[in-house]
Amino acid sequence: MDWFLNVTPDFKDEFDFEVDSNDLRERIQLHLEQKPIREIAQIDKRTGIEIYENFNQFLWCCSYAMFVVFDEGIQKPSLNGVYKGELDMSNPFVRRAMELFGRAISLFETYDKAPFYNLPNPEKYHEFEQFYIERTSGVYCAAMTFILLHEFGHQYFGHLDYYPSDTESKQDELTADEFAFDKMATHFETERSTTYKFGIIVGLSSLIFVDKTLQGGDRHPDPDQRLVSLIEKMNLNELDNLWGVASLAFKLWGLHFNKSILKPSITEHYKQMFYDTLNDINGIKGSS
Repeated sequence: MDWFLNVTPDFKDEFDFEVDSNDLRERIQLHLEQKPIREIAQIDKRTGIEIYENFNQFLWCCSYAMFVVFDEGIQKPSLNGVYKGELDMSNPFVRRAMELFGRAISLFETYDKAPFYNLPNPEKYHEFEQFYIERTSGVYCAAMTFILLHEFGHQYFGHLDYYPSDTESKQDELTADEFAFDKMATHFETERSTTYKFGIIVGLSSLIFVDKTLQGGDRHPDPDQRLVSLIEKMNLNELDNLWGVASLAFKLWGLHFNKSILKPSITEHYKQMFYDTLNDINGIKGSS
């Protein structure tokens, strides 16, 4: 809540204005949903912003898996000259992160909280995993900030005051993405710059796991294009690790849905890895 309400010095005033002048209910409601994920987040003037614990759980796990698998499975082996395009499953960090990802994505089909307490989690953990878990929680806070800002953006731009056409609905989603991005971009020159950018990437990447088509349907933009639009807006250096993190999100999607992009490719730099992965994605996108 602190990250959200204080994302910029004037944001709390903007939030209060919508509450006082435009009838937004001053509440963020957390649904304790001990069942498969069906909703991500939403906003309604009468209920305020609504978020769901089961998706939030998935989002933290997704943050951890993308962080750890990239760092331990791709980045460090690349720096040591031993990366061959395969993840080293003998590495305990990689192995447990992949197991956590598998459990997390199962939340779209079933709900069983017990296994998560034996895997990396933000509530109780060993010193061995403290480094990654504590930094993951920062990335998760940034990702949740992006999602909350996106929902608030719909209120800010008056999207709740009319029922849009399908084309208007897709544009409204992109406008809300831009609103959230611009607020968080005020931190891009601070010491938390990477965390905020990482959070935006994870927040958008989480949407690609909803189904195996990578299509947004009639009323939402395709999730891969939403990610491409904002990562390009970050103006990252071609060597920036975040290109590789975003690429890994698609690799994990392919792994889960048995698509033919399972191996992280060996490339000159991570930006090339990202666009090579997109080329693979475009060849299979929409297939069942």
